[in-house]
Amino acid sequence: MDSSLLVEEARSYLLQKLGVTDEILDAHLSLWKTQKKESIEDLFRSMLTHAQNRQGMPNAIGNIDNLASVLFNFSPSKVTQNYETWEQLLEAIQKSGVSVPGRIVPTNRKNYWVIYTQSILSCARFISSFESADAFHKFVEGFYFNEHSKLALPLLLKEELFGFGFALACDFLKENGYSEFVKPDTHINDITRALGITEATTDFGVFKDVVNYCRRNQLIPYEFDKLLWLVGSGSFYLNKLTVNTDKRAFIAQVKAVANPSK
Repeated sequence: MDSSLLVEEARSYLLQKLGVTDEILDAHLSLWKTQKKESIEDLFRSMLTHAQNRQGMPNAIGNIDNLASVLFNFSPSKVTQNYETWEQLLEAIQKSGVSVPGRIVPTNRKNYWVIYTQSILSCARFISSFESADAFHKFVEGFYFNEHSKLALPLLLKEELFGFGFALACDFLKENGYSEFVKPDTHINDITRALGITEATTDFGVFKDVVNYCRRNQLIPYEFDKLLWLVGSGSFYLNKLTVNTDKRAFIAQVKAVANPSK
């Protein structure tokens, strides 16, 4: 699939929607430029935001800023120093009087709060091993060599961070200013498979093929990912604007333009 044609058609498709302008579209595509965190505390807080980004967990956890006092204003080193186990952390949250929307059931390993406190501790232990946010940035950028090395980092995070699957690890990376990563979600997977960019049946394979496609065509992976995600979701969240989109219709349109004789 010709990358110039695909990008042009995706932009054109979105700009036809009521309320969508070049400025709004470009603001979403270039958001990565302002998303790199400046402190370890900000990185830790961002990790915790992503840690609850699954199924119904946000409804059970609520606003994580409510946990600031229990988490020492999101200091990962203080969290690891003060809580040796997730049970201790969960007890501290219960005793703090913090109002939470979901039920806390310490004896149920499937309870969202049991899962989330384990994520908090694993994130704290991992990120506190870096002396500064800049050290973490350099660590991430050390994986930028090619699609294979980039693939290794979300796999590492998947193992280090409790509750993080491969796609969630990718999402954390790409939404924190690391533009060389994509998230293989349902929209990216469906569109890239349908247009022949990948034949992979796994998130692992889609990630590798899409990142390789971007490298070959001199595209910024984050921006390519976000463009296709907007086609699939219609959610221009920075502007609180949602438009109706149909990725199947978009795919058919691109194929028709690419192969007008068929």
